[in-house]
Amino acid sequence: MAMALSLAGTAVVPAAELGQGPANTLFTLSNAASGNAVLAVTERHGGGSAVVAFSTGGKGTGVGLGSQGAITLAEGGSRLIAVNAGSNTVSAFEVSESGRLELIGSAPSGGLDPISVTARGRFVYVLNAGNNTVSGLRLGEDGLAPIAGSNAALSAGAVAPVQVSFTPNGENLVVAEKGSNTIDVLAVDQDGRLGSPRATISTGATPFGFDFDSAGHLVISDAVGGAPGKSALTSYRVRESGALSPISFVPDLQTAACWVVIDRRGHAFTTNTGSGSVSSYEIAPNGGLTLHASVAASTGGHPLDEALGSGGNALFVLDGGGRILSTAVLASGDLGPVKVVATGLPAGVTGLAATLDRE
Repeated sequence: MAMALSLAGTAVVPAAELGQGPANTLFTLSNAASGNAVLAVTERHGGGSAVVAFSTGGKGTGVGLGSQGAITLAEGGSRLIAVNAGSNTVSAFEVSESGRLELIGSAPSGGLDPISVTARGRFVYVLNAGNNTVSGLRLGEDGLAPIAGSNAALSAGAVAPVQVSFTPNGENLVVAEKGSNTIDVLAVDQDGRLGSPRATISTGATPFGFDFDSAGHLVISDAVGGAPGKSALTSYRVRESGALSPISFVPDLQTAACWVVIDRRGHAFTTNTGSGSVSSYEIAPNGGLTLHASVAASTGGHPLDEALGSGGNALFVLDGGGRILSTAVLASGDLGPVKVVATGLPAGVTGLAATLDRE
């Protein structure tokens, strides 16, 4: 259901008008405690943007979740999955070509405080930070249903998990735990059941957001407890056993590197929440990292989640001050000037996903 929403500096349009000449449609979560909503932000080729809010039927927390992946696209972008951290549920939407959403169902998250979600095919897994579990759901035409035997506890001693994501081959889930400096890997069988977690102590301190390159290497940020100028990225090889083998640890000389995305050319981008910047890296075929630019873009504020759009040629950044920013991604891995896509988003807004450019 579409809802009215007042956003300073950003046009709000009826849902029926969404998608008239858009360049990209971005999705983020209001995370409002009074009623959670997916905010569809339409960036237009001619300039400007518009926002429509679609109720999830659940509740948020009213404050940032401090996670990567609170919202994700599934099945080639035709479905969208969002967490409702305030009501311990997960919602699924159908996504039209114009970016309009239709709620197709919600289900319990299988735990407490769901903050991150990942999807592959019909399988959806949610990270429940309130009780350190991962739980599986099956995505169908009528929404989401629990998968028997898919609820698994994280490794003993896990503290403050941040993100869950499938490995590119779909055989494992990876969970980063910033409070305990550990990374868990859980095998996923063909029926969706989960194996016991295989824990690896993180090479860097405070592992946070992560992504995978085309060869399946794990690249994860190290926020190092927010220590000034000490942030880094670490790359790992994911073994068949679930063990992680470190490849490289490369500082970005910034503060509080937290969120990570990787483009198809092998460039990694991390937002430095404490520095108000984005750093860029090059990834070698063997997973080795090289710092490309300590400050590839200056965002100001407190940059949070990221998403790639326009076939990987645009980087979008969600800022804690209620803004969405954009910058061009060049073939070299350099970033262009930073532009404001939307402002005045609600306090506590969290998560970011982008459709492909459909024009």
